[in-house]
Amino acid sequence: MKEDFVKICKTSEIYNRKGRRFELDEENEIAVFRVGEEYFAVDNICPHNHTSQMYDGYVEEMYVSCPVHGFQFHLETGEQPTKMGCKLRTFELKIIDDWVYVKKPEGKRFDFSF
Repeated sequence: MKEDFVKICKTSEIYNRKGRRFELDEENEIAVFRVGEEYFAVDNICPHNHTSQMYDGYVEEMYVSCPVHGFQFHLETGEQPTKMGCKLRTFELKIIDDWVYVKKPEGKRFDFSF
């Protein structure tokens, strides 16, 4: 497997409709969720209030609600139900031999270049 994917955990360590927090690298903290037999990786930092608590959000259907202010984000697309406003970053994820691998994003989280 290429080095752009990081081995995160065993699939058995992610419980249905519960999130787990992981550091993907020094700049990216992610939340991994399972809904049924599907797994999703999203940014653990809410784009509205910049708190790192998305892993503790409530999952209903395919949406996770930020535990701080309740805004909902689709686990696959990162969009809000209205498809307007800011999006939660999502990450490509693969399951290989019962291990969860998440792809590192290209570039930096924030680009302050002008």
